[in-house]
Amino acid sequence: MSRPLYTLALTGGIATGKSSFAALFREMVPEAATFDCDGCVHELLTKPAVSRMILDSLGVDLAGPDGQLDKSRLRERVFHHQGSRRALEEILHPLVREECQLSQQRAALSPGIRFFLMEVPLLYETAFPLARDLEIVVACGPATQRERLLARSRFAPDLADRIIGAQLPLLEKVARAGAVIWNGASPAVLRRHTFTFSTWLKRKMTF
Repeated sequence: MSRPLYTLALTGGIATGKSSFAALFREMVPEAATFDCDGCVHELLTKPAVSRMILDSLGVDLAGPDGQLDKSRLRERVFHHQGSRRALEEILHPLVREECQLSQQRAALSPGIRFFLMEVPLLYETAFPLARDLEIVVACGPATQRERLLARSRFAPDLADRIIGAQLPLLEKVARAGAVIWNGASPAVLRRHTFTFSTWLKRKMTF
């Protein structure tokens, strides 16, 4: 029998440390189930049916020599052309939302699960419709964000700037969040912040 879960929506900017926080949260809160929207997108892009929908909508020139969707070409297209990005989102976002909802329903049926953490990078940009009890933003300074993105992705600087610019400004996300995790320092500091947050959350749920 399903039961209410305390649902947390985790967001932030690209390269601010959302996934690092989520991994620490899973470690510190074993009674939590999680869902990663970005991970779901990566999985969807491996499905032939989804790739075909994207090629039919955005153009067969996005296919590589093997006829399969070329993810690097797709990335370049959607961050150069706003219309292409919207067309891609119209294909992917409903599928991701459906998978997230199913994951939440499975969590509600799982013994010992009290929390559901969904990692939604575009939580505010897309008006993500799933109900949640608390919104969390992981944030850092703009220079740190850009430096981390360039270091981890090896994107050209102009592409990195376009990707960051396509998202809602971090300060606006911070202003809308119910909780903010600042990740502008070392991994050890993020671990301490996550421990403090998870301890607070567990205590909150005992009342």
